[in-house]
Amino acid sequence: MHMAIVIVSSVIVVAYTWIGYPLTLWILRMQKSREVHRAAALPSFTILIAAYNEECHIQDKLENCLALDYPADKIEVIVVSDGCTDNTDRIVEHLAGDDSRIRLLRTGGRAGKSKAQNLGVKEARGELLFMTDAGSRLDRNTLRLLAADLADPKAGLVSATLELVDSEDAISKGQGLYWRYELFIRQAESDLGVLATGSGVALAMKKSLFRPLDPMYGEDCILPLDVRLAGYRVLHNSRARAYDAMPHSAEGELRARIRMTARNWTGTLSRKEILNPLRYPGTALGLISHKLLRWLTPLFLMILFFATVYGATIGNREYQALFGAQVLFYVLAYVGWLRFRTRGSGGLLGFPFSFCLANIGFLGGLLMVLRSEQIIAYDNPEAPAPAAPIEGAERL
Repeated sequence: MHMAIVIVSSVIVVAYTWIGYPLTLWILRMQKSREVHRAAALPSFTILIAAYNEECHIQDKLENCLALDYPADKIEVIVVSDGCTDNTDRIVEHLAGDDSRIRLLRTGGRAGKSKAQNLGVKEARGELLFMTDAGSRLDRNTLRLLAADLADPKAGLVSATLELVDSEDAISKGQGLYWRYELFIRQAESDLGVLATGSGVALAMKKSLFRPLDPMYGEDCILPLDVRLAGYRVLHNSRARAYDAMPHSAEGELRARIRMTARNWTGTLSRKEILNPLRYPGTALGLISHKLLRWLTPLFLMILFFATVYGATIGNREYQALFGAQVLFYVLAYVGWLRFRTRGSGGLLGFPFSFCLANIGFLGGLLMVLRSEQIIAYDNPEAPAPAAPIEGAERL
């Protein structure tokens, strides 16, 4: 009897987290969604890019920012060099010499992304902040769409929709499906007024609401929480778009998932008051269902697996069938991994493989939190190797 309760409870939690909660959002959104009052006001923007050894991307990124469909006199671009050791600083200085809207700041050493962003915000002149990564690209109308959302006095922060590109391998395809699932949840929570997360690749907010970031927390987690705690809405804009690539290796995706999970765990738990359903009912339910239970999924999957192993050994047919279904799923995931290693694509088996990979990442992030490990600065080992500078070339 006790084993049945454990198994049923685990199944219910996993099913609710991955199916029940999104379904609930879909039903609620059909019945009612909160209107966002948009206006045509165009306040000034500070585009903030924290960069570490981005010589392969920084020139294209700055050209992309300066080509946005927004009044030129209402844009400034601040690049904060976080101890760059390549040609990033030289490229930014050269472009700044041709366009006064570009400014280069330096942290003076490897300080980490959050400290670099704090420095950039301190020097920002814009009414609105737009935080973005050097490797991403933006549609021309992105700033106008985000500014229109932030014209609502009740809105404090809004994220653009991140589109994943170059998704030809099993990792990117599987995680691309996962990301579309994630975007559906974010848009539904935004429409219902309970969203409390954002995308650091393309995140805009009112400068007056910014609070200095602790180095161990990510801006995509902590800034939306602070905005909600201040009484303002967090929005997701499906029409404003940014583009970026995902890691193309299992190792790269796993590292990214572990890092994001660990930083989001610590960030969310640092704002425990927002998890109180009596004070923040919708937002608390959303964070628990959307984030915390998802990050705990690998624990429930392990409980379910070992409980059914025990049930199968005592001859219970229902437990044996459930155990067999789990083994089949994990075998398919393993075959998907093998196909990816040998062929570069897992086909349909890439999806169970990616699901398992994501949950291994969730477990790794949780273990980092339990060991009190902190991530302040990190590199991207999958970034393209810098091209050798060409003497006399037009592009630096």
